Amino acid sequence: MKLTALDIRQKTFEKSFRGVDRDEVQAFLTTVSQQWERLGDENRELRLKLEHAQLDVQKMREVESSLYRTLKTAEDTGHSITEQAQREAALHRREAQLQAEHALAEARQRARAIVDEAYQTAEKTVADMQRQASGLGQECQQLEQQLDGLVRDLQRLAADAAAQADKAGQRPKGGAAAILSRAASVKVERPTEPAAPETPPAMFTASAPVLTAPAATAPSPSAFVDRPDRGPALVSAPADYNPKPGQQPDPGQAPGPDIERPNAPAENPGISPAPNIEQPAPSQVPEPAPPYVEPAAPDIVPVGPSRPEIGQPSPVTHPGQPMGAVAAEKSFFDEI
Repeated sequence: MKLTALDIRQKTFEKSFRGVDRDEVQAFLTTVSQQWERLGDENRELRLKLEHAQLDVQKMREVESSLYRTLKTAEDTGHSITEQAQREAALHRREAQLQAEHALAEARQRARAIVDEAYQTAEKTVADMQRQASGLGQECQQLEQQLDGLVRDLQRLAADAAAQADKAGQRPKGGAAAILSRAASVKVERPTEPAAPETPPAMFTASAPVLTAPAATAPSPSAFVDRPDRGPALVSAPADYNPKPGQQPDPGQAPGPDIERPNAPAENPGISPAPNIEQPAPSQVPEPAPPYVEPAAPDIVPVGPSRPEIGQPSPVTHPGQPMGAVAAEKSFFDEI
């Protein structure tokens, strides 16, 4: 049952034999009603406060739910962004790793190619240097052989010159006229095509007694000229050389017949000259030519220039003088 302050004040009690003090009961009821009324007012105020608090709580709950949803969305967004960033980072890291591996492979391949090329270049250079060294060694051997040949030729020429000098010292010296006449009779032979190989000397059988023949004219030392392309060539000496009266004959020339002067008196008058009897020529029996043997080619062919790099000094030519005559010309003073 609901009890109010008015109910408390209007409450009546029945009387009994002894009863209670009415004023005291009334005062107590008034006090209780006042206290009850105060508690009712406080209760109403508290209810109002509770309602306001509930409204505030409702609002706060709505804000809380909104904040929760916002936080949840932010958290989900953050998680998604984080996951996406992680995936992108992993992808970029993988791409960077692949690019680094590709660049490293290319660098290794280029380095290997450079090293191989360097090895090939070094091997080629070493092979070229070895080939050049071999060629230079062979060329050096050839030059040494040429030098030895030149030294032998010089020694032989020196010995010949010494022998000729000794012979010239033992022979009587000719006058200036003989030297000038000898110089005027010197001829220069032009280089000709290489002649056919000489036939071996034939055997001669005399069919009749042979008288003493005049001595054959020996070729002078000036008839041999050193030609680098065809070896020593024989230059024919003048056969009509005859010293003048009172002139000493040239040591290198055989004395020729005297030139007969027309209308000259006989040296021995009254004595007829000896008859000139022509002697029969000896019959010549040719010998068969030796078989031609092809020279064997050397097994080792020198690798080097076909001709020396240092050119031989060319002889000085005079205006109007042919080039071929320079190689065959030799001074007659070499014979003295």
